[in-house]
Amino acid sequence: MSELPAPPPIPSPTILFIDDEKNVLAAIHRQLRKDFNILPALSGEEGVRAVEKHKPSVVVCDMRMPGMDGVATLAEIERLSPDTIRLMLTGNADQETAVSAINRGRIFRFLNKPCPEETLRQALTDALRQHELVTAEKALLNQTLTGSVRAMTDILSLVAPDAFGRSIRVLSLARAVADILGLASRWELDLAGMLYPVGLVSVPPALLHKIGSAKQKLNDNERAVLAHVPEVGRRLLMHIPRLNRVAEIILQQDRGYDGSGPPEKGPRGAEIPLESRIIRAVKDMAEAMEQDEPLGADVERLMSRSAKYDPVVLEAIRKLWGTGTTPVRPVLRGKELSITLDTLLPNDLLLGPVTLVSGKLLLSEGIRVTAAQIERLRNFDTLDAVRQPIMVERVTAT
Repeated sequence: MSELPAPPPIPSPTILFIDDEKNVLAAIHRQLRKDFNILPALSGEEGVRAVEKHKPSVVVCDMRMPGMDGVATLAEIERLSPDTIRLMLTGNADQETAVSAINRGRIFRFLNKPCPEETLRQALTDALRQHELVTAEKALLNQTLTGSVRAMTDILSLVAPDAFGRSIRVLSLARAVADILGLASRWELDLAGMLYPVGLVSVPPALLHKIGSAKQKLNDNERAVLAHVPEVGRRLLMHIPRLNRVAEIILQQDRGYDGSGPPEKGPRGAEIPLESRIIRAVKDMAEAMEQDEPLGADVERLMSRSAKYDPVVLEAIRKLWGTGTTPVRPVLRGKELSITLDTLLPNDLLLGPVTLVSGKLLLSEGIRVTAAQIERLRNFDTLDAVRQPIMVERVTAT
């Protein structure tokens, strides 16, 4: 029996030393090379380039160097690679230098030259441990955030498939408007665009069915229930790490630029989060588009209610769709298939709604199905047949 191949070695974390004296770097390399992966740089500029390329776990930087000094170098490194742990090793241990290094370079530790080898080794060990803690916490937060958002979208798609399907279109419209406006950071808009109807999970099924039918008018009590949906959404998101601002965007989604709409005593004008102003306008645009009229007519309908919308957002919508020639949905890329429920796979894109034979809507067109949604469809099929075949777009490996 042949032996299994040895697994590849785990790469050692890199420690970048920046010092303009070659002798200092050579001595450090001799002392530490057996226990640490040392990368040298002879100037602040060279060190910055090394950080851009290698993203080291730890940087140890001298203070007095030609060109960029240590404080300026560490400040730039902090901007480029905030997770890199930064130390200063210098012979100029005056108070002003230390304060500047701490305030501008946000250093982890300040070491004096000459630094005993054991002291340096312990500082590097501590810095590497700190890097592990920082990156592990970030990974945990990202996993928590991703898992929480996926759970919420799965629940929304199960409870209110029509609203979830509309959120796909709203997100597409919102991204297009953000491109026109040059919005730098998009992740909060993306999450809010997907989750803005999540508060509908608190709405009774009969009312959900009613709002999905254009022919049925709502009474005052029903409108009052729906007016609280953004507040319910905000409460659901408030306790998820990093989503405080997304929760605020969702709370203000129905707030008019003129100060009308919920919540009571809310902000107005530019005080409303820009993402909320975008979602307010594109939600109404998406609803208008469902009337099967030309896009230009949909835009004109929005323009007639201009006081409710941010004029900058409204102008972006006019530029995008005022002529009625700009496509709203991206071109589909993948293989179109007509399949049975048994062959439906996670991440398949629905090219039409999925309904029961009796006509009840289960999932809307435009949704990329998840494992939870497929399981739900199979459960429904056991009790009341799902209409088949199902048209999907499937991206296949090449």
